[in-house]
Amino acid sequence: MLEWFIAKMKHEFGVEVKMEEVGYEAYAFDHEEIDDLLIPAEHVAKLPNPLLLEAFMYVDAEGIEWIAGVVVAEETREMLYEVWIKDGKRIGCTMYV
Repeated sequence: MLEWFIAKMKHEFGVEVKMEEVGYEAYAFDHEEIDDLLIPAEHVAKLPNPLLLEAFMYVDAEGIEWIAGVVVAEETREMLYEVWIKDGKRIGCTMYV
């Protein structure tokens, strides 16, 4: 998934990212714990409960913080949902289920 994040940053946003500069965390959330900024309620309702969210974080040379959140199926690691946040504002999301 790290390679996916780096490739998407370059392809979608024109930002070159080095692997060692990317932060990574994984979280398990119940639906009621999800903030609307991260995933809108109407999207959360279509995802498993609890859900597994993998977060990739990067701060570019201008100090802009980029976060990609990916909800994956625990057993298969299939991507179910993707959200992009730039400096605290959601700039895109895609539902795969």
